[in-house]
Amino acid sequence: MDILKQRKWTEDELREAGFRPYERKKFVVLARELRASESPKRIKTTWDTLIAYTGYMICYDTGDGKARAHLDDYEHWPVEPKIFLMTYRNWDKKIAWNPNAAERHLLKLGCKPYYKCVGVWAKHLKTSMRIQSLEGVEPITVPSGGWVCIGVEGEPIAMTSADFHKRYQRTVAASKSG
Repeated sequence: MDILKQRKWTEDELREAGFRPYERKKFVVLARELRASESPKRIKTTWDTLIAYTGYMICYDTGDGKARAHLDDYEHWPVEPKIFLMTYRNWDKKIAWNPNAAERHLLKLGCKPYYKCVGVWAKHLKTSMRIQSLEGVEPITVPSGGWVCIGVEGEPIAMTSADFHKRYQRTVAASKSG
C-alpha cells in the first residue's frame, strides 16, 4: 500500500484523488507556543504519535467544557509555526464568547483564543489508507470510516469522523458543483 505524504497538489489532482473542499466552522481554539523546556513533545492522537518542537503551537479542544487537572489531559495537537500563521487568527473580540470552565482554565495556563480561518480538502475513507503526517513519527494506517485531510502545505492529516464533523462543513459552492 502506497503512503500518502506531503506534496504540492493542484485542485484537479485533489479532485481526481477523491478529495473535496470543506470550510472550517468558526469557533474558539485555545493555543499556546511550545517552550524550549518542553521540546520535543510527544503527543498521542487516536491513530498517530506526533512530535512538536520549540515554537510549535499546541492547540487544545475543550470538549465537554469541563476543566482538567493538567494541560495534557485535554485533547491537543501541534501545528507547525508557519502553518499556524497561515491558518489561524486571533479570536475577534467583537464576537460574543463566554469561556466555559475548561477555556478559563486554559487561559490561566497561558493559552490564547484563536480560530482557524482556512478549510481543507478532505476524503471520507471507504477503505484504509496509509499516510505520513507532517509531525508523525512514522506512517500510520487511517481506517475505513476515518477522514484524510490535506492542509495548506499539502500535508495529510488523519481525523476521526466525529472530529472532522465537529470542525468542518462542506463548502456551499463545492456542494453545488462537487
